[in-house]
Order: sequence, then C-alpha cells, then structure tokens
Amino acid sequence: MGEFSKLGDMGIWISVPLVVILGWVYVSMELVGDYSENPFEGSYNDVPMLSICRTIEIDLLQMLGETDVPEPILPVGDILM
Repeated sequence: MGEFSKLGDMGIWISVPLVVILGWVYVSMELVGDYSENPFEGSYNDVPMLSICRTIEIDLLQMLGETDVPEPILPVGDILM
C-alpha cells in the first residue's frame, strides 16, 4: 500500500482491483495443484491406467502366441479410462 499511496488517491483505488486479480491467480493455482495432485484417481483428465494395463496384457499374450486375447479398452464418451 505504501507504493500505491505515493501515486495519490487514485493509486490507492488502483490497488484494489490489482489485489483482487492477484488473489484470484493464487486461488486458481491452488485449485489446479489440488486437482492434478493425484493423476491415478480415474477421473477424465488422469492417466488411463486401465487402458495402458490392458494394452500391455494384449501385447504380452500376443508375444506368447496366445490366440484368446481380450479386447482393448475403448473410450466411453471420448474419455479413455
């Protein structure tokens, strides 16, 4: 506030929206950090572990010469789980 008060009365009023914007940036960063904290929860934006494991299983079975291999996991609603 000291630096803004050097600009006069208008400087103090300019500090209000700047502090609000700065607070919004910090809250948004916190929300993004909380959301991406655990990439293996199984939500739509996480690592598709089920699909990766099924692909590895299919590849291994094919390398072993098996003919009865499971179907790959298909996306549901454009989301691969």
